[in-house]
Amino acid sequence: MSIKPIDLQTLFAKLDEVSREQALMKEQSALQQSQAARSQILRKMEEDRMVTQLPPEDEAQVIKNNVPNRKQRYKKNRSRQNKKPKNGRKVVTDPEIGRHINLSS
Repeated sequence: MSIKPIDLQTLFAKLDEVSREQALMKEQSALQQSQAARSQILRKMEEDRMVTQLPPEDEAQVIKNNVPNRKQRYKKNRSRQNKKPKNGRKVVTDPEIGRHINLSS
């Protein structure tokens, strides 16, 4: 079955329509992707602007409140360590130990 001139005329007329449809299909997928990305960005920006809930207590205040507690616990532990003799021996601690470095050879 061969192609006749009348068939070619219809093919050439339809060729323009088919090429437009193909181009629109390619553009449509790119357009859908860009619209999805845009909506995701807008949603993310809206979430950033919204305040969902306030924290129960300010973090700085929590840290500030914990500092005296840590100091008290440290002092208690130090006093317990100093009071407990190890194997009946008296442990002498010098606050200057480790603060001076001897550079002489």
